[in-house]
Amino acid sequence: MELLCTMYPVEDIDAAADLYLKVGFRDVARPDHDTVLLAGPDSSHVEVMLERHPVESAAGAGPVFRIDDVARFHASYSDLDWMFGPVTLPTGGYALFRDPAGNPVRIVDFTADTGRYARLFRPRG
Repeated sequence: MELLCTMYPVEDIDAAADLYLKVGFRDVARPDHDTVLLAGPDSSHVEVMLERHPVESAAGAGPVFRIDDVARFHASYSDLDWMFGPVTLPTGGYALFRDPAGNPVRIVDFTADTGRYARLFRPRG
């Protein structure tokens, strides 16, 4: 499990993106109308993900971790407090669980990614 970025649920995606751009972040990609991927001022990789989605808003802000296989992780840790998933996205698997304090923990894999998005994040290492 490797920290990928931090997810911030937002209601106004454009206003949120404008704020981050104003303070030095760079707009790296907008995969859809509800998602903005931002690189930090001193980074060439995505560090912040802004997302307009009711499930994400209900969960709150938190880390996104890259793992090898979301479905396998979910099956191995079925006793966790799963809020969402696993689901298959165009890039791979995604799921969301809560830690004992109620904080959201998001996990993704890039098993279906054609190289379009995985390359935007910090390389595994």
